[in-house]
This record gives sequence, structure tokens and C-alpha cells, in this order.
Amino acid sequence: MGQEQSVTERDKASPSPSVVVGSTLPRSPTKHAGTALNTRIQPHTNKVTKKRPQKIRKDTRERKTIPFGGIPIPHRPPFEPEPKQTAMSIMKPVVGKLPLTDECLHYDDVCEVPQNLQKYFHQRYSIFKFYDYDIRLTNDAWFGITPEPLALRLANDLPSHLYSTPRRTTIVDLFGGAGGNTIAFALSEKWEHVISIERDASTLACAQHNAEVYGVSGYITFIHGDCLDFLDRLKYHPETLDLSLREKCDMSQTVLFASPPWGGVDYKEQDVFDLSTMEPYNLEVLHKSCSPMEHALYLPRTSDLRQIAKLAPKGEKIEVVQYCMDGASKAMVALIPEATPELT
Repeated sequence: MGQEQSVTERDKASPSPSVVVGSTLPRSPTKHAGTALNTRIQPHTNKVTKKRPQKIRKDTRERKTIPFGGIPIPHRPPFEPEPKQTAMSIMKPVVGKLPLTDECLHYDDVCEVPQNLQKYFHQRYSIFKFYDYDIRLTNDAWFGITPEPLALRLANDLPSHLYSTPRRTTIVDLFGGAGGNTIAFALSEKWEHVISIERDASTLACAQHNAEVYGVSGYITFIHGDCLDFLDRLKYHPETLDLSLREKCDMSQTVLFASPPWGGVDYKEQDVFDLSTMEPYNLEVLHKSCSPMEHALYLPRTSDLRQIAKLAPKGEKIEVVQYCMDGASKAMVALIPEATPELT
């Protein structure tokens, strides 16, 4: 018993340097959170001291490493991997039929038609002979649709077809819209392949539906996309087109037809329409995108002929035809021949 008391008294007399008798460490995790690593208990005292956190200064000076031999090595920035270049996706034809949307409308009575479209609604049987068979149009499509008699006449007049010289097996309707010209091309049976391009899904759904009404949906290849993107791929990146499109669109056997938006109905207010103001694609953009392939441009009837004449390939002439209906001119079509490469 005496030895145990002496040991206890000796421990009290000389406490361990790692434990201070009577000292209390903070236990609150919120008030003293993060201070445990910077806390130090001085031996033989009851005081708790804290180290001041040292500020670390970032050395922005350019350093050079002197290797063996005394030749300095310039500073190299940290390695950054090059951004991955995503490959162009493959442009494919539409598989099946796009669903009709709320924008795909069929008006039965003029009271249903918006005020700005009633003029066109009264001409609905000139636009589509079988309008009553559930022809569908978006409100925007009413402005740009080619009347059926003009579309049929134009399809028959185009000189590039299966029996022409040189032989043309494919026609591409670059601005397919609701299918006015596309259906006429298919009905003419002059080409082996008829391709229609439209970037608005609802308008394309109308075109597919209307082609079914006319019984030619099986003869048309529909593409949901931008026509200028298609032309760029065809000329410079053919590998980004689906194999079926590459087989149908041999540039030497393809003719292009473009009935672009004219920028609303304001063109009627101009005695001579400036084709450089067409929106979203003006005459220069269209011609540059279509060249060097043969192409036909469906333009306003008051278009500036001087601007069109400048598009003629060297040594060639451009044929311009005015198309009339009920004794009034509706539009003009410029037939621009294929540009042959110059001999050097």
C-alpha cells in the first residue's frame, strides 16, 4: 500500500509532459472547428497556444532549370491536352414519317383563317388541287408555296432530266417547304430520284403528308436539315452524307432547284427587286452554294435582271422565264448552266 501511495504522489508531483493536469481542451465542433491542427499544449504549463497560419505566397517568377552541362532549359507551362475535335455527324434521310404537329393546319372555313392569310385561302385550289383531301400547311408555308399549275409547268420545262444531255438522274428541291414543287417533280416522272430538304420539322411533316395525298411519297427522299449544310457536305465532305444520299447525288448527274424565301411580301412594293436583300439567303449566297452544279432559281417576278446576268458562267448564257397565271406574272425562273472548269 505504501508503494502505491508513493507512486501516486510521485505522478502528481511530476506530471507527464504530454498531459497537463487541470487543462481542458475545447470540445465544441462549431466554435473551434478546424483549430485542432494548429493547437499546441506547452509542457509543464496550463496554457494553450495557437500557431498563426503562415501565408503561402505564390511564386510567379519564371524559373529556369540548369541541368548538368550548364545549358538553361526554358520554363514550360503545365501540360494541357488539346481539345477533342468532334467529327461531323452523318446527314441521313428521314426514316418513316414525321408526326403532324399543332402547326400542321387544315382550314375548312375562311372564318378560321388569320386575316393575313385569307387572301391565300381563297386561292387554295390553285395552290393544291386536292386541298379538300386534308392538305396540311403551316401558317408560314402559305406565303411560299408555288401554285400547283406553275409547279407542274415548271417541272415539265426544266431542261435537265433523265433524257437530257448530259443525263440528269436526280433533282434536289433545296427549299422543299410544304411540298408544292417537290410533288410536281415526282409527278413529272422525269428523274429517278427526287430529294426534298426542309429544316422546319412541322413544315416537313406537312410535305410528307401532302405527298401521301398525291400518291408520290414513295418516290421522294426527305431530308430534315439545312440546304446550305447539305451542299457544303456534298461538295467538300461527301463522307458525312449517308451512303444512300451519296449514291443518289452524283454531282455530275444532279440538278438543283431553289425556291428561297423572298423576305416576306414587301418585295411587291419594289418596281425592281434587289436580290441582294433577300432573306435569309441573298442571290450571291445561293449561287455560290449551288455552283458549279446546274441550278434553277425561282425568284420574284420583278427581280433585277442585271444581277442575274452576272451569274452566267464564262461563255454561257442564262435563260430567264416569266411564269404567268390568269394573265398575271407570278414569278421568274433563272436557269443557270453547270460551270465547266477552265483549262489552264
